[in-house]
Amino acid sequence: MDDEFEKGAGPRRFTYSQLSQATRGFSNDEKLGEGGFGSVYRGFLQDQGLHVAIKRVSKTSKQGRREYISEVTIIGRLRHRNLVQLIGWCHEEADELLLVYELMTNGSLDDHLYKYNRRNTLT
Repeated sequence: MDDEFEKGAGPRRFTYSQLSQATRGFSNDEKLGEGGFGSVYRGFLQDQGLHVAIKRVSKTSKQGRREYISEVTIIGRLRHRNLVQLIGWCHEEADELLLVYELMTNGSLDDHLYKYNRRNTLT
């Protein structure tokens, strides 16, 4: 998997230690949410001065490994103003699959459509 992921100008490899430190050990205080494929944590990469969202693919997800490979190889090469950028990946630990995305500080589209904006529609 490593050789395939490192081809081209796609997302970069991070160490588990870097991502653990960025999330304060995947602290619940840094947890942004949880979905079918795993949890997402807020993180800060000190060396880059960059706020990120780190997706920790669930160990119990049956499609987790397949989704992880697809996200790194396909989504990692996409560039569009309406898509969050995949910055990096990590699968250093045998049972840990981690994806690093740019952090969208204003919340998700879901929040704006259904939580914050029940009476108003977006323009």
